[in-house]
Amino acid sequence: MDSPLHIERVLLVAGGRGSGKSTQLRAMFLDPRLGYDGQIPTIRRPRERYRLSPDRQLYVRFSSPHESNATLEEFLNKIETKSVSGRWCFAGAVQIESTNRVPDLRDVVDAIVQRFSPERIRIALLSPDRRGRQLADANDHLENLREAAPVVEVMSIDARTREGNGLLLADTFDFA
Repeated sequence: MDSPLHIERVLLVAGGRGSGKSTQLRAMFLDPRLGYDGQIPTIRRPRERYRLSPDRQLYVRFSSPHESNATLEEFLNKIETKSVSGRWCFAGAVQIESTNRVPDLRDVVDAIVQRFSPERIRIALLSPDRRGRQLADANDHLENLREAAPVVEVMSIDARTREGNGLLLADTFDFA
């Protein structure tokens, strides 16, 4: 019998459209524990699921629900469906502002907390983004997200570099 689903940790890489969110997520694979021998995958569609330990797995969603025109409920359902049962972690790209049918980042975080009650959520805001543009009102975004829940940890990372951020992002899932 399968054990109930438990989402332990969540990593959200957040920025505007075209800011380098999926590039930063791919950089996590510099951590050899994720199965690419410490190399950033160059294939178009890397796997979505990874084993972190014998009893813990990671689901990575490289595209933002904002860009795929999903609703917030569809996004949460997909996390649940892909994670099946047992102990899971999730990493995904999201946009900061409300776009298409998905609300802004704070509402997404609140919904994740309500639905999954993770032990930790780490949010990496891309500022400057991959083109060197600073996020407008970055400090306001950081403060608003810090108030979301005690389990939320927020940081701003420079998306102009990939390698340095990859291990920092992968550290979200270090349970040692």
